[in-house]
Amino acid sequence: MGSQKQQVDVHETLDLDTTAVLKATAKQVKGSHRRASANLLDEDEANTDVVRYLSKARIKWRHNNDTIMIVTKAKDHQLLCYTRGLTEWLITKSRFGKRYPFIVYVDGHLKDSKSFQYQELCEKDPIYKEKLRFWTPKLCHENPSMFHLIITLGGDGTVLFTSWLFQTIVPPVMSFHLGSLNFLAPFPYDHHREALDELFEGEQGFRNTLRMRLSCTVYRVVCQKEELLTGNKIIHDENTRTSNHQQQKAKGCKNGNGKPQQQENEKITSVMMETAWMKKQLLRESNGRYSEAEREYLKKAIPCYTTVPCETYEVLNELVVDRGPSAYMSMLELFGDERHLTTVQADGLVIASPTGSTAYSLSAHGSLTHPDIRALLVTPICPHTLSFRPMLLPETMAIRVVVPFGSNKPAYCSFDGRSRVELRSGDHIKITMSPYPFPTVCRTESSNDWFSSLQSSLQWNVRQRQKSFVILESDQKGRVRGGGDGSEDDDSQDSHLDSGPRCDNLIACLQDEEKQQLSLGKTEDDGGEECIQETHDKDYQGILMWTDEELTKY
Repeated sequence: MGSQKQQVDVHETLDLDTTAVLKATAKQVKGSHRRASANLLDEDEANTDVVRYLSKARIKWRHNNDTIMIVTKAKDHQLLCYTRGLTEWLITKSRFGKRYPFIVYVDGHLKDSKSFQYQELCEKDPIYKEKLRFWTPKLCHENPSMFHLIITLGGDGTVLFTSWLFQTIVPPVMSFHLGSLNFLAPFPYDHHREALDELFEGEQGFRNTLRMRLSCTVYRVVCQKEELLTGNKIIHDENTRTSNHQQQKAKGCKNGNGKPQQQENEKITSVMMETAWMKKQLLRESNGRYSEAEREYLKKAIPCYTTVPCETYEVLNELVVDRGPSAYMSMLELFGDERHLTTVQADGLVIASPTGSTAYSLSAHGSLTHPDIRALLVTPICPHTLSFRPMLLPETMAIRVVVPFGSNKPAYCSFDGRSRVELRSGDHIKITMSPYPFPTVCRTESSNDWFSSLQSSLQWNVRQRQKSFVILESDQKGRVRGGGDGSEDDDSQDSHLDSGPRCDNLIACLQDEEKQQLSLGKTEDDGGEECIQETHDKDYQGILMWTDEELTKY
């Protein structure tokens, strides 16, 4: 990008290695965090921001990119047929001067599925033994850079599951909507071949939306008996450090991928007082309001403790901290960059990304936020005070949600609706911008896709246009002249006036098979094979879901 600042041409085509670009983006975000924490500005302001640049630029598909992963919505038998047809088409269609251009990975549960018929495919053409493979959560965790494209068949839940599989680098994700809401899936499956042809062989390339994710780290309290408070410094002796390591290993603290923390991180944690900022802030706030004797007493009364990081998750939508099964409000302390912001007395708190602004945060009256905006959304859930309104905070701010010692009940937190954990007194969660964004392929461009999803999926501000008083008055006079006896003309007029936007929810009461006939219909022939009609008891519900144990043990 050079040392001189240049205008970015949105029609410029790039030939970039996706993995290298994502690694560079992660490095830049980490560097921004370090500069923000040290209150330093960028040394070279002429350098173009990588994230914003890639959101505007067009990227051409590299012909040596040959590995594609398909993520299919679980428990939907109809999508098994689509997955098989798409797999056959990707493998057998010649491209780039190659007879079989792609290696396709599908869900590992399909290898023994009678409906998918993997053995029959291999007997039909031996090339499938080489080109058709199966992914597992372990493979996604250990080799996230091996995939060059991810295709999702489903809805928003399938996209969130894909984000959960890739907790570090994420390949570009192309989502076809076959779910219920489809806010994150802009591509219709009826034209999936045309869309993929344009992605692979289009002259102009494709655009990405680098969706910001949140890095959420759970800190568990470790009681210290031999800590001394000297001014603003916490002093540990060697015995205390040793006991810290033993307690941390005994607890089996893990990161989001299930592996123990590295030894160097444990050493840093044992020396640093992760919650010293709480004590310093509370003492600072008491300055001027209490006498010196009261401040000395407050020093001793405030518990002094250390926390250690136990698990880290990269979330696409939101982190939710709530009261759990308790019937009483939760009490939480909210900190931003080591500053105490407020005491939260509410049913819970939602910390969302711009992508998550249309999910739980929106239900709690949070603001709609464009995915290109880098911000942290803080939205209370049913707060006790009406003045506690939702906020947008800068992406460089580190947010901490603390369960204070004065809280009578524990809090519970979930990450994109998964891995619900309990937070006891003294535990807290640190939320920052993740260095690993979630790239999604745009159908047209980021803003157009976003506004189209708002209007089609959320019915944003959809209503009948206000009618003129003259039209209403003349219509009423026409009814009076006609007698209003319930004739066909009157009925047609009523139906014309009452006609509104078609509501697809009218088919919600039908059975699943009838819904599919009405909503999906018959799609184009995939791979020249008829969809598998025979069903089996075990496979009728579609692909099996991966259990939480399978997703976290790696």
